[in-house]
Amino acid sequence: MHSMAIKSLLITILISVITTNTHAESPRYSWQVSELARSAVEKIRLRNDQDRLLKTISAKQMVYLYAAMSSMSEASEIQAELLIVDGKLANAFAATTEENHHFIAINFALLDIVATDMDMAAALIGHELAHLKLNHGEINKKNITLNHGKDFSAANTRYSRDNERDADYLGAIWAVEAGYDADGAVALQEELYKLSKNINASSFNVSHPSSIERITVLKSLARRLQK
Repeated sequence: MHSMAIKSLLITILISVITTNTHAESPRYSWQVSELARSAVEKIRLRNDQDRLLKTISAKQMVYLYAAMSSMSEASEIQAELLIVDGKLANAFAATTEENHHFIAINFALLDIVATDMDMAAALIGHELAHLKLNHGEINKKNITLNHGKDFSAANTRYSRDNERDADYLGAIWAVEAGYDADGAVALQEELYKLSKNINASSFNVSHPSSIERITVLKSLARRLQK
């Protein structure tokens, strides 16, 4: 399945980098999960415009992600398009176009971490939807390049530490309301913390809560929500 490539049209974006990588890669290609979930074959081969194979993914995983997105959209009362983008360093972000169209992007590396864990997927999607719901992009606007309203290139954007905490909190609550386990957010942050040991995260942690802090807070929240 071929992707849409990036060119140059500026739009307003709000971005959430949930990993410990402060120098986020700029994705070049994107695919809509809603379309991938309808694939007639189990193994989906994602290719660029030159027909080079970029990644092979599972249709089953896309169905799970689409289901999680649908449930979390209902809980949050926010409608957004879920995209898969290329990228070797685990990353996700949410954005709003000038036409007020919301979308959430998850890159290849983070996709591998989430796999088919619905609780982690719900936590991730909930976190990004929370940034949209709380209008964090209005506080910290950045520009990206867009190709005919479909694709983007983003770098060096981040929210405040309070923004990240609020998104973690609201995302976890929505996940529980949608029927998922609140420990999914804990599991996701634990996996990201493992990765952070191999990344220089000093500048990232200036504006983002550390993974240890996030894990501790989310564990406490999960216990309260499960009572």
